[in-house]
Amino acid sequence: MEAGNTDASPDDYTVYCSFLQIYNEKLFDLLQDRHGEKPLNIREDKHAGIFVEGQSEYAVTNAADCFTLLKRGEASRITRQTRSNIHSSRSHTIFQLLVEANKPNAKGMLMRGKLNLCDLAGSEKIHKEDVMNQQHLLELKRINLSLSCLGKVIQALAQGQNKAHISYRDSKITRLLQDSLGGNTRTTLIAAVSPIIDHSEETISTLKFADRAKKIMTKVS
Repeated sequence: MEAGNTDASPDDYTVYCSFLQIYNEKLFDLLQDRHGEKPLNIREDKHAGIFVEGQSEYAVTNAADCFTLLKRGEASRITRQTRSNIHSSRSHTIFQLLVEANKPNAKGMLMRGKLNLCDLAGSEKIHKEDVMNQQHLLELKRINLSLSCLGKVIQALAQGQNKAHISYRDSKITRLLQDSLGGNTRTTLIAAVSPIIDHSEETISTLKFADRAKKIMTKVS
């Protein structure tokens, strides 16, 4: 739990899991709201930080518990067939593990930590020969806009701009990942690219995005 503390036992802390998806810039609980009917709101507390009001949290004791919840939530994720993928994700998802000490430390502080595993929906272009309904066009627009907002936040952080003026609030994904991108955290970004020549433009764009993210410098304490 604490830097330098290697003697922690499972009785010293509790681990909770939650699973959310962002679809058309609305936030849904994949473990409770399987049909996407009850949008949730993002809140901020000076002690708890950024959190989602009303999201479900499940206590887990091992990796198998986590995978069970992950599989359950993934079954409810919104997908659509596209040119590149038969089951293309139309939403961003965040699978969160929250670790919380059961007792305060010697200083009276309750130690907490969290791990956000985020899967971003891929950007998509409109092809003239494709027939898209209004719902598909709205999905495409919202996905591309949120990825653009994320790119702007990453670029601002990479340039060392004042964090108080970075536009985290422009999209749900940047707001939820605010402390993961610019907080007291370690962040790893995995870029998925394609070897197919028809996707070279998207591959180059993804690599540029990853290169910008690599330039973000944080000091973890």
